[in-house]
Amino acid sequence: MTARHAAAAAVFVAAVLAGCSAQPAPPPPAPPAVPAPTTAPAPTGFTPETCAAAVEFQNAANAIVELDATKVGTEGVKAALQDLATAGKELGDAASAQFGPQVAEVEQALTSLETTIAQIGDEASLSAKLGALAGSVAQVEAAAKPIIDSVRAGCPDVPQPATPEPA
Repeated sequence: MTARHAAAAAVFVAAVLAGCSAQPAPPPPAPPAVPAPTTAPAPTGFTPETCAAAVEFQNAANAIVELDATKVGTEGVKAALQDLATAGKELGDAASAQFGPQVAEVEQALTSLETTIAQIGDEASLSAKLGALAGSVAQVEAAAKPIIDSVRAGCPDVPQPATPEPA
């Protein structure tokens, strides 16, 4: 065996012996157990309930924009308006913790809308109240807009507002 081979063998044996005599590294600590959430939070802190309420509100508002009153009649118009009022209340309930002042404005606008809905009894009263209805709906949508816009940013399923078709 040459001196060079002997030196290489000695280094190898020394390395093996050092490895055998060294204490093994302790295993890494296990990560702490994290309880599984019961419901996954929505993006940007919105609850699934707030996202769902915003979707329902925007769908109800869009349905009114696309409503053909001549086809659905007085009862159909009242039903669509009541759907908007119900969706507005649910939006207010779901968003009250994050949007208190805006929810108060939505509630005021809904009170006005419900008063106007209650005054509709037949086609004549519907025709007479069209201006008031349009104003009440616009007031509800304007009051809800800051909430819907904020929620839409974190909940991509919230649809965009419908635009009326030109006559």
